[in-house]
Amino acid sequence: MLTQMKRSPKINLLISSILFLSIVIYACSPKLYVDENKRYEAGTLTGKQIDSLHLFLKQNERLALKDTIIIKYDFNKDDCWKDLSYQNAEFLNNVRWTFQKNILEKAEARPKVAIYQYREEGKSFSPIKSKGLEIETDPGFLKKLLFKEVTSCGTSAIILPNGKFLLVKSDPQFSALILNANDIEKKLQENLVK
Repeated sequence: MLTQMKRSPKINLLISSILFLSIVIYACSPKLYVDENKRYEAGTLTGKQIDSLHLFLKQNERLALKDTIIIKYDFNKDDCWKDLSYQNAEFLNNVRWTFQKNILEKAEARPKVAIYQYREEGKSFSPIKSKGLEIETDPGFLKKLLFKEVTSCGTSAIILPNGKFLLVKSDPQFSALILNANDIEKKLQENLVK
């Protein structure tokens, strides 16, 4: 018959510490959302929050505030674009330009929508998200208001004039720009009742 070995209190403490540390690391690591049912989150900003958001965005001199606001937000230390980091400078510039061209085209097609790009404070960003782009650095206001959950590949927010908002989590290609008014309303309804 096998006898069970007793573990010393030090071993139990070590195992407990490792388990606790693993849970903390998992909880703090960026989430990657690929399941369409979990990728969206909806909510409503209060009048005071909308006023604060408008005041904050008016500081961005590159864009004029409009009825509907779309914000692409990237997080520090995100490795979403790391596979492209080893490409040559010309390739990286072409990827950046294509990304920006897409945003400009979508902005021209939607005259009542202001499209912003922000990133969290920090210095660890992919070359695709760090150089030569129209990306502003958030001092923490947007993260506290809308982008509380760190996601891999960033999150986009669509904020309507009435304060309703839709978050598109793990949005590397800024697919929030593809959604039309009907798509947005449908996703808001589906996700406000969750």
